[in-house]
Amino acid sequence: MRARRRLPVERFDAATGRWREVHAPAPVERDGLTVTTFNVWFDEHYADHRYRAMAALLCDVMPDVMVFQEVTPAALEVFLTQSWVREHYLASSITGADVGNYGMLLLTRVPVDGVTYTRLPTRLDRGYLRADLTVNGAALAVCGVHLDSGKRSARLRARQLRTLFRAVRGADEAVLLGDFNMRDAENPRITAPFIDVWPALRRGEDGFTEDTSINLMRYDSKNKHRHVRFDRVLVKGRRWHAVGIDLLGTRPVSEALPRVFPSDHFGVVCRLAHLPAAPARPPWWRRAGSRVG
Repeated sequence: MRARRRLPVERFDAATGRWREVHAPAPVERDGLTVTTFNVWFDEHYADHRYRAMAALLCDVMPDVMVFQEVTPAALEVFLTQSWVREHYLASSITGADVGNYGMLLLTRVPVDGVTYTRLPTRLDRGYLRADLTVNGAALAVCGVHLDSGKRSARLRARQLRTLFRAVRGADEAVLLGDFNMRDAENPRITAPFIDVWPALRRGEDGFTEDTSINLMRYDSKNKHRHVRFDRVLVKGRRWHAVGIDLLGTRPVSEALPRVFPSDHFGVVCRLAHLPAAPARPPWWRRAGSRVG
């Protein structure tokens, strides 16, 4: 598979009942954006129940941009047949043999200039989706991320993270979100200009996205306890600031299935606010300022 490839962006065509590729990027004006990430868990354990519960959660939020990892063909079908998704969202995805047994999905209410998938240095067919948007007259890169898992892959994750940071080095404004599979010991690898939103806004709160004390399904699947913050949102730039972050999917899918949760990971929802650019200074500003004092 090529290291980087362009992905089609599709909109649902109600007249034909099919998703069709569109080429209509358009700048938009927004005071705020809501973004979410969810690792949907590829396992078949109550998969249809879980995917539909996840879709219902997200319908209540109606995020502007959603990214998903471990997307199976069955999960993709559930999301793309939701009436609210068909009515309001563009979709771009990559699944199947090129990326292993599962892949990635992007759903966005914000028009995109283009979407690409880039394979990372990996043992597990991992990579990232990048959507380039134009919001309030400025470019914004949004990347859905899935890094290699396991303690033994810590050095590989460090390499993957460096690759990601280099990939958006030229972007003034960027949001990286997804399943980073990082432990706390790896936190120092996230450095300026990137901000790890959860500890920045909710200092002292764990924010575990894999928490077997709550997610009994995850405990049942591993038969051991684990409390880690694998899923994250990183923000870079001066115009988009994170103002809120929460977990999604922290309750069972139904009272009848108390040990079944939407996923083995909790999702993350992050709210971003836009700060307008400072007004341009008139030509006389510097000359006048130089006379002060």
